[in-house]
This record gives sequence, C-alpha cells and structure tokens, in this order.
Amino acid sequence: MIKINNDVVKIEKFPDGTPRINIDSNDITEEHYDGCGFITITWLYENDAEMFYLLLVKKHLERFFTNVAYYLYISYVPNARMDRTKSNDEVFTLKYFCDFINWLRFSAVYVLDAHSDVSVALINNCINENPKTYIDNALTIIANNDIILYFPDAGAAKRYSGLLPEIPYCYGEKNRDWKTGKILGLNIRTNGIELEGKDILIIDDICSYGGSIFYSAKALKELGVNKIYAYATHTENSVLDHEKGTLIKSLEDGTVECLFTTNSLFTGKHNKISVMEV
Repeated sequence: MIKINNDVVKIEKFPDGTPRINIDSNDITEEHYDGCGFITITWLYENDAEMFYLLLVKKHLERFFTNVAYYLYISYVPNARMDRTKSNDEVFTLKYFCDFINWLRFSAVYVLDAHSDVSVALINNCINENPKTYIDNALTIIANNDIILYFPDAGAAKRYSGLLPEIPYCYGEKNRDWKTGKILGLNIRTNGIELEGKDILIIDDICSYGGSIFYSAKALKELGVNKIYAYATHTENSVLDHEKGTLIKSLEDGTVECLFTTNSLFTGKHNKISVMEV
C-alpha cells in the first residue's frame, strides 16, 4: 500500500496487468515546517511490485511539485535478511534495494525498528525510529506493573533493554542448526530474577513463523512463569500458517496470551493478535 500525505493511492490494472494510476495534483496539499514545503509518501510493504508503483508515484509528483522535500516512511525494510553475502553467486538483494531507494532521492527515509543495521547504513538520509511507543501501548493493555521483559537472544536484549530501563529483563540463548536455521534448544539467562509465577512480555523485532517466541515460551513455562505475552514490531502473514507455524500453536493453546504487532507488514486477522497502526 502506498499513501500520499495519508491518502491511499489506488492502483488499478489494465488487462495486460500493467498499472493504471490516477493522481490529481490539485487534491494534494504540500505541508510546511519551518517555512519549507514537503510531501510525505508512506509505503506499507505488501509485495515487490510496489517498488515500481513507488517509482511511478514519486516521478509523477515531481512533475507538479518541484521545490519541495519528499519524505518516505517505509516502516518495514524488505530484503533486510539478506544483509550480507557469503559467496559470489549470492545476490546482495538488500544493497540493490537500498540503491533503488537512494536513486529516488528522498530528503529523509524513516524506517521502524530496522531488522538489520546494514539497511540503515545503506539508505541515504535514513532515520531508524525505535518501537518504544508500540511496546508501551502493549504494556498499557497488559496492565501489570510487575511484568518481566524477555528477549529471545543477547542481541535483542542489548537492542531493547535500554528503551525500558526501569523494567527487569532476562534473555535466551538459542542453539541453532546453522545449516538449516532450525532452533534445536534454548537456555534462559535469568539475570538473577525469580521467574516462577511472574508474567512475561517477549520482545523481538520480526516474526515469521514464530519459532523464537514459541521455543522461548516453552522454556519459560518450564521455569514456572504465569502469563506470557509477545510483541514483534514486524509480523509476516506466515505466522498464521498452521502447517509451518509454531507460534500459532502457542497462541491457540493458551501458552501465549496474545501477540502484539504493527500493521507495518501484517495484514491478516486473528483473535489472539492485536495490531497497532504505524
């Protein structure tokens, strides 16, 4: 989905599948800050075809609005998992995606809780916004002043614990099969916290099938925790896959009370998934 100043751009198709887009420049009002005009384009990623639509929209606007700044809000950065290559036959998709964004020459590109710092480094004028507002919203809904934060690995602990320094936290250490990526087991580093009977909020940046949350919740339950909630800034629709998904099982059997996420990527619906708008 692409928006101009919060208005959705309607993408229609000709019979051959090519896009037909109508944007009336008279309906667009440039905003102003400190005497400078700007237009905001928001891209909520759904598929790669939208890269072409983004190009068309930006170039069309430039015909009519020449002396303004253009700001891009792209909460979820696609291709961030491919943030390095190990051999010459691997295509560095993240770099080339960022090259494309840079070619469009935005005055600023705002991303939310980027999965890889490499993407932030590769995108010009990039501002990586932290997810504290959304985590705070989840905590408000949970409404438990004694809750403990849990991070699936040490990297996530380092990344997020500083956002909520007043709340104690623990974290996991995953044992993976590096050939397949499958999680083989998980150890909990409690940081000296007595977890029995406590409520937990698991925090992570991205959730696909939910393996990290699933195995974390299983290990936490073995330590006697009470209620477990989960938060992921970006959740793929694959989380709903009952065949490959793991977290969906924990949500539906009550092991995990609820998954909080944003609409940066997730477009599905489930009564145990609470979605916040970015």
